[in-house]
Amino acid sequence: MKNKSCPICNNDMMYFERYPKMICHECVKLALTEDGDNIKFYNKDHSGGFISIVNDVKGEIHECYINNHKCYADEARFGGIVVQLSK
Repeated sequence: MKNKSCPICNNDMMYFERYPKMICHECVKLALTEDGDNIKFYNKDHSGGFISIVNDVKGEIHECYINNHKCYADEARFGGIVVQLSK
């Protein structure tokens, strides 16, 4: 497998051709909404889907900010969640 640097923190991480702007897991933990609230991303259930959780409220917010970088979260092709830089 190839590696790359996280586009936000420069930590070494696995490279996935399908997700070239992917953010590392450590940076994803820092995700905030536009209003500055913590936001987390999950699959709806074992078969996939997408949900976000802000202040214990489930929703479908995909946009987030990590260290002032606009990012977008979505369901990954084979399960899980992937967060990438929006630009």
